[in-house]
Amino acid sequence: MNYVIIDLEFNNLGEITEFYPKFYEENAEVLEYKCPNEIIEIGAIKLDRTMKEIDRFKTYIKPSIYKILNPKIIEITGIHEENLKDGIHFKEALKKLGKFIGENSIVCSWAKDDIAELIRNADYHNYGSIPWLKEYIDLQEYCTRVLAEKRSISLKNALNKLKIKMVEKDLHDALNDAVYTAEVFKRIYNDKAVKNFIVKDIINMPSIMIKDLKNFKLDEKQTELKCPKCGEKIELEYPLKLFKWRFIGLGFCDKCRSKVIQKIVVKQTLAGDKVYIGNNKILNDREYLELTDRFVNNKLID
Repeated sequence: MNYVIIDLEFNNLGEITEFYPKFYEENAEVLEYKCPNEIIEIGAIKLDRTMKEIDRFKTYIKPSIYKILNPKIIEITGIHEENLKDGIHFKEALKKLGKFIGENSIVCSWAKDDIAELIRNADYHNYGSIPWLKEYIDLQEYCTRVLAEKRSISLKNALNKLKIKMVEKDLHDALNDAVYTAEVFKRIYNDKAVKNFIVKDIINMPSIMIKDLKNFKLDEKQTELKCPKCGEKIELEYPLKLFKWRFIGLGFCDKCRSKVIQKIVVKQTLAGDKVYIGNNKILNDREYLELTDRFVNNKLID
């Protein structure tokens, strides 16, 4: 069994009007495209089950969806149009990546976004099935759990915490990021523990962030809150409200008097289903009072 850590870089239209104010007026057709993030670079590294490096893979992909390379993407990735002129077509790149991965490998990445976008790009290009994408590990989730972090840890923070030497300007290069991710994996790898993080039903895993949460209506049946201490149903004193990427509510238990914060993140599967990911925590009186003030005044809550 091998592990193949992949990383992708994308071109998209985020903040494009800052650079081209009339972009959507002149390119209205892009609003209909079903692929918001076009893959322009793939990097990968293969490790065996002893964490020994076997091989590396890197390729640029010539854009065929968005003809303009977003200046914001150039700034972040350092990828310029001249890098992509000799790139290969997405289908050819995916075929080569599949040959590199082989039959006896688990695909890994830092967070689920890359896998979701890989599948969405494949669907856009009518690539068909991806037979080598059978099992998957989200190494960000694994690392966050192993390091006992309260929230999802970034790759940069994981490198710093594990004291792995890093050149910051090398980040956001697909191969470099894959190699850095592999170095983190090597430090925290446990053959038995990692098995609990293997996903086999990739299509139905919650992997896509919902962008328009401001107009998203929560399903009350999926937001019912029970006390983490006694299990009694809690009626929220401060109902769920959107704070950036998640919904937060505050309440207390009538039975045991515990004060509780409820956090809900809503994600979408590649099959289109909405998944509610909840995180409830008991607060002390001081914490509850502080969060109540921040809640009422719409201040960011960690």
